[in-house]
Amino acid sequence: MMKEKLAAALCAALLVGSLSFAAAPATVQDAQKAVYTKPNGSTLTIQYPAVSVAGNAAASQKIAQYFIEEQAKAKAFFDKESMEGMKMTEEKSYVVTLNDGKYLSFIDQGYIYFDKAAHPTSWKHGVTFDLETGERLDWQDLVRPEDAEFFTLDRINAKIFLSKYQLSTYFEGLTELPKNYYLDENKVIHFIFGQYEIAPYSTGIVDISMGKKAK
Repeated sequence: MMKEKLAAALCAALLVGSLSFAAAPATVQDAQKAVYTKPNGSTLTIQYPAVSVAGNAAASQKIAQYFIEEQAKAKAFFDKESMEGMKMTEEKSYVVTLNDGKYLSFIDQGYIYFDKAAHPTSWKHGVTFDLETGERLDWQDLVRPEDAEFFTLDRINAKIFLSKYQLSTYFEGLTELPKNYYLDENKVIHFIFGQYEIAPYSTGIVDISMGKKAK
């Protein structure tokens, strides 16, 4: 009986210890919204996050730099298109899909509409950061060794063809490994494909869950 009590106490102590050393999630808040306008009525609205990793200023800065650079790219495109006299409306925003203290995964999303166009163009782009280093991670960095066989080009194509989506008639399968991905709240890896990339506009953005968790 005494041994059982000691074992239970030891397990409890180890559990408490592991919890105390678990990294805290990053603090993610809306940064100040940026709104740019042109005399021709064009507008660009960007709502990006302000991210803080407790006790890790270097990681915080690296993550912030991604959004600074993406905002600068959007502004440069907006200025160029507006100079050519095309009225456009563009919005960019974000969604946090995972923030577990180890990884911070976002969907960087938005749409753009040119005046008199048939319809807007929308997009979603996944980005995942290592919260310890602040570095962006490729999905290949996250695949567990035992799951590598499920992430070959053939297996990914199989997932696409067996999915619920109506694909384009001309789509015969990927010829190279995809790059656009994110992690969901369960750390499962998803691939994203944009409008017209593998499916018609009516299908929308294609989100393929691989059903395998990041390591």
